[in-house]
Amino acid sequence: MASPWVNDALSYARSAFSSKINTDILEVGGGSRTHIPLEGARYTVLDISKEQLKRNKDATERILGDAQTIDYGDRHFDACVFWDVLEHLESPRSALLRAHDTLSPGGLVFVKGPILSSAKGIFTDLTPWWTHVLFYRYVLGQKNAGKPGYAPFRVEHAAEASHSEIAGTLKELGMDIVFVGEYVSTQVHALKSRIPPLYWLYEAFGLLLRTVSAGRIGGRETEFLIVAKCLRQ
Repeated sequence: MASPWVNDALSYARSAFSSKINTDILEVGGGSRTHIPLEGARYTVLDISKEQLKRNKDATERILGDAQTIDYGDRHFDACVFWDVLEHLESPRSALLRAHDTLSPGGLVFVKGPILSSAKGIFTDLTPWWTHVLFYRYVLGQKNAGKPGYAPFRVEHAAEASHSEIAGTLKELGMDIVFVGEYVSTQVHALKSRIPPLYWLYEAFGLLLRTVSAGRIGGRETEFLIVAKCLRQ
């Protein structure tokens, strides 16, 4: 069953490109699979991991490179997708700027990522990477977790990766924010169903954060989806 943010992204993409044949989509940090599978779409996938690119069966073109420094040449796309990638970069803004320059008039940008000020986002910052690997292996059941080309990947959580900063950057680029959604991660649901005591410790941590910050941090919603439209003619 698809996650609610996948359903929302797919719904918007299908509506936007329903009358277009051969939609060209750039997936920045696209990894091993697409998260917006549109029938008939052509996918150009950029990733810094050759292992991830090798496993990607959706890509029409694969590019091994860094989203922050890549030169896309004369390529143009109907949509650019950043799916759980900007939180891993030192300069998310650079990646957004470079991809934006490839957008055709009326093109869309999809950005999905963690809410950095949520309880999950703060907990991720405070815990070492090896604990994330253990979570993926023994709670989510991903036996290859932490191996080259497999999640979890190390995070930067630069301030530019917050959903408010991303929305601000897209607006500065002259884009119209057409959709914003906030959700609870499937990882949180998995923790609740598989290790209830740890889940309630996590909930207590979030409650503490919300209490001491007067609700500014520690929220239950952990993921965001932003869709923006290019207004240039």
